[in-house]
Amino acid sequence: MEPRGTKRKAEKTEVAKTWNKLPRSLPSLRTQPSLYSGPFPFYRRPSELGCFSLDAQRQYHGDARALRYYSPPPINGPGPDFDLRDGYPDRYQPRDEEVRERLDHLLRWVLEHRNQLEGHKLLKWWAQSFLPGVPYVVAGFRNPEGFVCSLKTFPTMEMFENVRNDQEGWNPSVCMNFCAAFLSFAQSTVVQDDPRLVHLFSWEPGGPVTVSVHRDAPYAFLPSWYVEAMTQDLPSLSKTPSPKD
Repeated sequence: MEPRGTKRKAEKTEVAKTWNKLPRSLPSLRTQPSLYSGPFPFYRRPSELGCFSLDAQRQYHGDARALRYYSPPPINGPGPDFDLRDGYPDRYQPRDEEVRERLDHLLRWVLEHRNQLEGHKLLKWWAQSFLPGVPYVVAGFRNPEGFVCSLKTFPTMEMFENVRNDQEGWNPSVCMNFCAAFLSFAQSTVVQDDPRLVHLFSWEPGGPVTVSVHRDAPYAFLPSWYVEAMTQDLPSLSKTPSPKD
């Protein structure tokens, strides 16, 4: 025989468990238009990073090979005159509505190109190309199997346009001003001409550029044969034989 009050206690426990399972009140967002009147917020216009296309059989292609472009009629010409029903039964291939593609194609393209158009890569390409005067960079885009499936040419002087509106992006003016400041800093720091002396410049994010001085191994990197060749006395111009001699 159960003790008095046991059944009622069990019923209270079950009620408590059921109550915990009920949806609790969550925060809400008010929608009155008057609450949102004010200056237009910052909006970064989207820029095209690439494209993919689907052919008539709905097969995915990570490029524009299956795209069809709209060519508008001349502005001052006659209006369009074509029959939308012409060829419809023969050419139109209805989509299988039972197949839910969702974002599969878009996500596949993102996976294939996730490491190709990041801002830091453009910065690296720009820095390597701008200083030596390389006008263009040809980038190859690979698929997950490692095969290059498309190419894109980036004019060096226009690379910054891809990240101009990115608040966390890079700026070529900042890069070149820092480069000039660093070269001036290095020129004023390295004042001793000694092939055995090495000045090591270091930088950690959030801190300044620092320099330490070292001698010989393991920091020295110029081979002895090069140093000896460069330090040999060169013949003076007065002793250089003339082509007439």
